[in-house]
Amino acid sequence: MCFSSTTTNSHSTFQKISAPHLPFISLLPTTSSAVAFQEVSAVPENLLEVLFLNNELEGCLPYEIGKLNKAVVFDVGGNKLTGPIPHSFACLEKMDRLNLAVNEFYGPVPEMVCDLPRLTNLSLSHNYFTQVGPMCMKLIKKKILDVRMNCILGLPGQRSAAECAKFFSKHKPCPNARSLSYIPCRKGGFSRSSLTSDQQSMAPAAAPITYDALIPRKHKLLL
Repeated sequence: MCFSSTTTNSHSTFQKISAPHLPFISLLPTTSSAVAFQEVSAVPENLLEVLFLNNELEGCLPYEIGKLNKAVVFDVGGNKLTGPIPHSFACLEKMDRLNLAVNEFYGPVPEMVCDLPRLTNLSLSHNYFTQVGPMCMKLIKKKILDVRMNCILGLPGQRSAAECAKFFSKHKPCPNARSLSYIPCRKGGFSRSSLTSDQQSMAPAAAPITYDALIPRKHKLLL
């Protein structure tokens, strides 16, 4: 996995971390006031877990995350990330725990994400999502999907209309917005239909390990 990074006293731009042969990658909380999430490339085939929680990350998620097709954990909770969920997340067929909570994501929750066959925990609370479809509603009823404190009409526990209006009056669109509709695992790349569970690999996925081993250390990257 490749990111980019530059550090100053008051602002850090998260730019380049290379881990081509490692099964998991974890960026622990730093003291920086802001870190910009910019690019992902050269994704290793064996990467199983990505933990970037509580790191003041900013920006939009890139479509390349969809190449993590063996990952079982992706956690970017507690940052300042924004934009819609990339449709490339439909390729995360082994995903077990997906945490995007406590950020500034918005837009409809893609049905193809809620249709991922192995999800046991999808946390999208404390964002600005605006809509969920039938597949997502099923996950809410099963208590797999948490969408509290968003902007979804008709659901309990949402933000106030005034709070949602204030956010949408100031939010900025993601650069290269077309890439958010790109699905790298699908022929043609921009198919409109959603992936269904029976189209996805049902091979056993590895059990998550890093949550149990995570020890906070400032400015320390565990690889």
